[in-house]
Amino acid sequence: MGHFVTEPATAAGAQVTAVTRNAERGARLAELGATDVVHHVTDAQGPYDIVLESTGGPALSLALARLARRGTLIWFGQASRMPATLDFFDFFTGPESASIRHFHYLDADSRLDEDLATLVRLTAEGRLHPEIGRVTDWADTATVLADLRDRRIRGKAVLSMS
Repeated sequence: MGHFVTEPATAAGAQVTAVTRNAERGARLAELGATDVVHHVTDAQGPYDIVLESTGGPALSLALARLARRGTLIWFGQASRMPATLDFFDFFTGPESASIRHFHYLDADSRLDEDLATLVRLTAEGRLHPEIGRVTDWADTATVLADLRDRRIRGKAVLSMS
């Protein structure tokens, strides 16, 4: 997900702090424009106006603590597969008037085909560089989905029709 956030955000002028434990991925995110790359959310200094959080577990409350006043945390995943717990009293000592939003791809105001067309156009123009982890035939869809779920594919999977 980092590629699809970092590249467009920095192109729009945002300063991006990327959090990744993978040094190779961190170097790639820096190449794509991340202002700062840290290896754990506790290393992120903040405060940040917007935090995108896809790890869940204890990282969610740590990310919330790094929000600026009136900042927004957008939670869109649970990659850690650990339950997230929040102590709402943290709002009294942390980000005043902050908000938390949950983002889900299928609950959007725009149509998915328009969003996908934008991603394809940005990629074709060389303005978006997705990490492709596997290219295979459409007949392998079930295997690819299982491999994505079980994290045996790093990056995106491309299915082609023969």
